[in-house]
Amino acid sequence: MDTTNVLPAKEFIMSLYNIIVAIGIVSIISALIYIGRKLQILDDLKKTTDKIKANLKVVSDYLINNASFNPGELQGYSPLSLTEEGKQFITKIGFDKVFETYKADFFSCIDSEKPKLKYDVEIAATKSIFILSNKEYMSFLKIFFYNEPKRNMENTAPTLGVYIRDQYLAEHPEITQ
Repeated sequence: MDTTNVLPAKEFIMSLYNIIVAIGIVSIISALIYIGRKLQILDDLKKTTDKIKANLKVVSDYLINNASFNPGELQGYSPLSLTEEGKQFITKIGFDKVFETYKADFFSCIDSEKPKLKYDVEIAATKSIFILSNKEYMSFLKIFFYNEPKRNMENTAPTLGVYIRDQYLAEHPEITQ
């Protein structure tokens, strides 16, 4: 029997070990490249999401700033404040009770905007009406709008927003300007 082409067992095991190590290193490098590509995609998505958030904030601020308010419910002095009619409106539609029950939701919306100024709070408070309008506890507004065709979200939200703003500022005395 010719044994010139047969490797001894020790050399065969070393050769097998080298092959496994080489395959392992290639697999690890491939996995790291794959993970790197996925992380790059996540970085790109974060950048895109940040741009979208900034643009959405601009659009929502524009819409809220251009909403019309009822001069009977709000005094147009600086800052806007509820008139007696506005206070009665809040009570009449039952928003004061809804607000007290779900105040944390409204304040959470405002907090998410990270307001630094009273004006920021006012914009965020009005925006909270739009954001939370599809919650079950806000369905009373849809009934009100249906029964009062002259009223809609655009001419009601500013009044409700000023009410929320005042409640928020009462609990956040650190916001002074």
